[in-house]
Amino acid sequence: MKGIAALFFAYFIWGAMPVYWKALEVVSSFEILGHRVIWSALFTFLLMFGHRNRTIFMDMLKERKKDIFWLAGGGFLISFNWGLYIWAVNHGRILETSLGYFINPLVSMFFGMMFFKEKLNKIQTIALCLAVLGVSLELISVGSIPLVSIGLAISFGSYGVLKKAVKAKPDIALFIETLTVTPVALTFLILLQKEGAASFPYDGLTNILLAGTGILTSIPLILFAYGASRVPLTTIGFVQYISPTLSFMLGVFVYNEPILISRITTFIFIWAALAVYSADAIIKSRRRAGSS
Repeated sequence: MKGIAALFFAYFIWGAMPVYWKALEVVSSFEILGHRVIWSALFTFLLMFGHRNRTIFMDMLKERKKDIFWLAGGGFLISFNWGLYIWAVNHGRILETSLGYFINPLVSMFFGMMFFKEKLNKIQTIALCLAVLGVSLELISVGSIPLVSIGLAISFGSYGVLKKAVKAKPDIALFIETLTVTPVALTFLILLQKEGAASFPYDGLTNILLAGTGILTSIPLILFAYGASRVPLTTIGFVQYISPTLSFMLGVFVYNEPILISRITTFIFIWAALAVYSADAIIKSRRRAGSS
C-alpha cells in the first residue's frame, strides 16, 4: 500500500504541474528546463548531507559503476521528457501532453511484460483492451502521429523500466541523474545569458518559481522511484492515469483548450479500464484478507 500511495501523490503532483509552468510563461521553455535540472541537482545535493547517504553514494561509485552508468543515462532520458512537456504546456498543447500520459501506461504494461515477464490475468487483460481501444480511437481521430504524445509516453515509459531495474535509494538515484545533466544545463544557460536570450535574475516571484522547480521536480520523482521499486509495472500503468486525467481537466476547464468528441470518448474508455482494474485489485485484496 505504501508503494501505491507514493505513486498516487507523485502522479497527482505531475498532473497539476501545468499550473506551475503556465506561471513561468515569461521564461522560455528550454531555459526553464535548464533551471529545473540545476535546482533539482542542488536540492538533491542537500539530501546527500546525511552520513548514510554519503556512504551509500561512495559505495556505489566504487562497487556499482554499471548502475551509475544507467542512472546517468536516465538523467538525459528524463531531461528530454521534462523539456518536451514544458514546451508543449507553454505552447497551448496541454491536451497533447494528457494524451501522451494516457498512452504511457500502455507502454509501461508492455515493457513490464517484455522486460520483467509480468503477466495479466483475464480481468486485467480486459482492462488493458479497453484502454488500448480508447487510445486507438484518439489516434485515429487525430489523423496523424502525435509526436509530442508519443515522445512523452516512450521517454517516461523507458525511464520507468530503468527505475525498476536499477535498485538505488530514490534521492541518491535522482542526485546522480541530475548531476550528470547539470554541466550541459549550466553551459546552455550561460550561452543564453551571453546571447541576450535570457536575463536571469528576473523579478522576485519568477526567481522563486524557478528555484522551486528543484523541489517540485525532486519530490514526485523520489516518490515515483520509491513506488516503482515496490509495485509491478502493470499496476503503475493504471495508477498513472491520475496524472493525465488531471491535466486533461486543467486543459479543458481552466485553459479552455478545444476538446473533441473523440477525446471525451478516450477519457470514458480509459476510466472504464481503470474501474475494471481497480475492482479486480479490491476483490483480490478481500480474498487475501479472508484467507488470512
